[in-house]
Amino acid sequence: MADLDISLTQSPPVATADDGTDRRLAIFRDILRPMRPGRLLDLGTGHGAFALIAQELGWQVTAVDARTERMPMTPGIDWVQSDVRTYDTSGFDCIALLGLLYHLEFEDVRDLLTRCATTPTILDTHTALKVNDTHGGYEGRRFEEISDYSPERLAQTSTASWGNKTSWWPTRTALIRLLRDVGYRTILALDPPTRDDRTFYLCLPAASARS
Repeated sequence: MADLDISLTQSPPVATADDGTDRRLAIFRDILRPMRPGRLLDLGTGHGAFALIAQELGWQVTAVDARTERMPMTPGIDWVQSDVRTYDTSGFDCIALLGLLYHLEFEDVRDLLTRCATTPTILDTHTALKVNDTHGGYEGRRFEEISDYSPERLAQTSTASWGNKTSWWPTRTALIRLLRDVGYRTILALDPPTRDDRTFYLCLPAASARS
């Protein structure tokens, strides 16, 4: 069977005063709800809101982040302080990469996606609208996480990267090609996107252990 790129569709959202987080939470719930609960890994969990939704839907959740100050530490979820770039992604039935990839450098993006590619993955990320950096034919944009950089400033900024001053955003085309190249067979993109440069992708491997 040929690779498939099928768009998930959703009615245009009702305008709200928030930064889009409410809509992202609702989309995640809608994607996860039809799936049979199992073990879910939430990498770069941040505030933990997505992990809490997965738990509510019956999943056994492991939530990982290099920082713990925003984690709600509620019972029933395994809250783990660890660098997502080295965390073992094996043994899970679903992986969530929500607001994470655009905080990583190219090599770490490719390595992480390669390690996740045998597992159904829910991805929410920014993509580059302009190109200023290319790796191995993958076009993207180099993004400066903090302008007044210092290791101490980076470590104290809860929404910035961990240990890297800059990060890499692929273009949408480069992201889909990278996802295919590392082993995902089917890539479903949310349409309309959550922003011009951001949306959700449901990335499915060629064969799922749960099929």
